[in-house]
Amino acid sequence: INYSIAYDMTNEKPLLYESYPGSIVDVSQLKYMLEKIRGYGYKKIGFILDRGYFSKANIQFMDSCDYDFVMMVKGRASFVHGLIMEHMGEFESKRACSIKAYRTYGMTVKAKLYADDETDRYFHIYCKAKKQASERARLEADLDRMEAEMDRIKGREYKLPKRYEHYFKLTYHKDKFYGYEEREDVIERELQLCGYFAIVTSEKMTASEALNLYKSRDISEKLFGSDKT
Repeated sequence: INYSIAYDMTNEKPLLYESYPGSIVDVSQLKYMLEKIRGYGYKKIGFILDRGYFSKANIQFMDSCDYDFVMMVKGRASFVHGLIMEHMGEFESKRACSIKAYRTYGMTVKAKLYADDETDRYFHIYCKAKKQASERARLEADLDRMEAEMDRIKGREYKLPKRYEHYFKLTYHKDKFYGYEEREDVIERELQLCGYFAIVTSEKMTASEALNLYKSRDISEKLFGSDKT
């Protein structure tokens, strides 16, 4: 199952809640939830959304309803990693950019969310040293596992998953796998992006405010997770 809940931030009174089947993807479910909330007549609504809700249609629909949003996006997502690379080195050790509660550094830049976006959004870019170390270690371990698997199947008829092609140039001959070569530019870029993540908001706020808002959903998520378990 999936569950959505709306509550008043001032007095924390529930406004509405809804359960729906887990087989319905988050991206398509959001529009129905928005229509229901609009039907109740609620105004000054803001949404704190996870990565799964990102789509151009959802953003445009929230804009049409005049609803604000705080949305987590993947640091490796194509539309955000360019911004991260552009500003890399500008904030990661500046004390003015430190968000002490989460041992994270962050900065905010204005940009369009997609090519024909009519509104400026606020991209809050973050770097967390602990996350950086764990993500790099995980990526290196994944690459080692893939190489071990490819060494094992050399000379055999075998079609590797698409994920392998992202990191390696693969050589086949008459359906037999014969070898591989690292895509160094791809791997180096992903290693550089380890530890970075971003939050996009429709409303102007600081990187610290955006992260605090996003983290506030953890309490609800942990309660739902406990109930599901």
